[in-house]
Amino acid sequence: MPFIEDWITHPMTIINRLYDKSPSTFENDVRNYFQSHIDNPALYKEIPSLNDHHDESPLPSGCLVRYRAMVQDMADDEIYCTHYKVRSNDHHRTEIEKSAKFMDLFVCPPGYSIVAQEPPREKFGSRQCFTCVPIPNESQWVKDTYQLYFGEQMTMQKRPIHEQDNVQQLLSPLKRLKASAPMETTDGNSEAVTKVEPVKTIAKSSCMVKVYDTADDMILNTMVEFIGIYYDHSVIKADSLQALNEMDPEQVPHVKTIHCIQYKKLSHNNPILYNLPNIESSQILLARQYTLSLFESIFPNDKLLCEYLLLHIISRIYVRQLSVAYGKLSLNISHISTEQLSALEQLLQTILPLHSRLAITVDTLNTMQLMPNKDVAIDDSNASQLKQTPLQLPFNSHLLIDETKMECGQLITLGLNNIKLLQDLLNLQTLKYEFHVYQLDYECDVRCLIVSSTKSILPCDVHVRYQSEHEVKDITFPNIEKEQIDNIRCYLTYVGQQLEFDQAMNNISSDINTHIQEDFVNMRKQKLLTNLDNFHHLLVLARLETLSYGENVLTENHWNQAKSLEFTRRQRMNI
Repeated sequence: MPFIEDWITHPMTIINRLYDKSPSTFENDVRNYFQSHIDNPALYKEIPSLNDHHDESPLPSGCLVRYRAMVQDMADDEIYCTHYKVRSNDHHRTEIEKSAKFMDLFVCPPGYSIVAQEPPREKFGSRQCFTCVPIPNESQWVKDTYQLYFGEQMTMQKRPIHEQDNVQQLLSPLKRLKASAPMETTDGNSEAVTKVEPVKTIAKSSCMVKVYDTADDMILNTMVEFIGIYYDHSVIKADSLQALNEMDPEQVPHVKTIHCIQYKKLSHNNPILYNLPNIESSQILLARQYTLSLFESIFPNDKLLCEYLLLHIISRIYVRQLSVAYGKLSLNISHISTEQLSALEQLLQTILPLHSRLAITVDTLNTMQLMPNKDVAIDDSNASQLKQTPLQLPFNSHLLIDETKMECGQLITLGLNNIKLLQDLLNLQTLKYEFHVYQLDYECDVRCLIVSSTKSILPCDVHVRYQSEHEVKDITFPNIEKEQIDNIRCYLTYVGQQLEFDQAMNNISSDINTHIQEDFVNMRKQKLLTNLDNFHHLLVLARLETLSYGENVLTENHWNQAKSLEFTRRQRMNI
């Protein structure tokens, strides 16, 4: 299709043509032209995704790309020349004005040379620069599903093998998870062995994205999909030009750049939910039931723990007042076996779109740098970039903190700083960033699940001790079809969206409001509540309990369920 090939492989040809046609309306013409193509689902899928192409199969420089990424660092605005002139080399010496937008280098047509003169002040503009990385803790099923739904060859792709294996290994009733041995899957007469590996948190490659429109809503750790013109340039410093001839071509540093034509801020990265804007109440109740059945397979005979785990997963911050983040529900699970931890990790990777794991011991706390840091005093652009750490995660992420290997030991200064960093993350949902001579706190929204042998050394909203007569060694999951797994994925993201955006929960009827106030007075008299924080904790549980059923108005039934859940937990924990 030459038409598609033209605007995707050579977008600057279209842009230059629009500028030559009408310089005064050039920017609107470019925006409208590409918008009309991007809004077409069939044409949108033809745009190659930078997420699906690696160094082994690089994209050509100058083509149009899609890029799903997280804003990892923000640089100063870049001043650039919006126009430049070229002059013909013949005796006519004809001068033509060209647009310098959406490019880093001036392009001179054959038979012309660039006019070397200082442009007037009004021909300078500014563009915002962001260092972006592929979403660091994005689950593999999300990447596979994006490629399946929005890939360049959607009609020719089958369901990814990785996802088939993952679902079969995890949910087949004939397979058992054991942490000490790799999991086996059988497909016909062939046999494959797949090892469960922790999710990699740090992304290897980054890309500089230059945005021309105002992007005030694009803050650090925001997930964004960019569509723009991709360049892969070699970068040589001025003081290194003499040594260029002696350098190995493979040693010449390359910088990947995208000049953004359009961007979209992502509230979530679940590709399945894009095709299902609304979920029926019957599907929500069924997905809730299936989710709890999966949890109960890992934690048999402990519905209390499974219920808290579900509420923890769908929790989100819905409001901040002063230094308090309301809506979070960090959870500490203790006294579980290694096999249960391995199964839980595998399950979370399968049903959550953003999940990562952080194992902490005395040694790792004393040696690992968890605070993102940036040395702004260094003039080198590479050295002055923000260094990503396992705690720099996009909003609405899930973090499993493995504390089961923690032993007695002494923490040095770095270890104490890391503990303080984790405490602030759990208590305030803020993360401290270091910029050479000063530090700044950035707000975040990361659901933290701590797994420990006994009660965690870190502060937590809820601690639940697993209660069972026998240690769980073998874990068998119920037989759930792939369609139900997708429903669970949609359900967890959907109710999370309600919690983040739906304000109908504030519209509490007078009857339930009166009932809650009377309950509060009675519980204070019985000394079941000692302060307002305990009362607010009950309100958060009631809110999450309501949302877990797909409802957005608190009822007396959900309030009573939340009370029963919390008081049962306190009785078990002897609180």
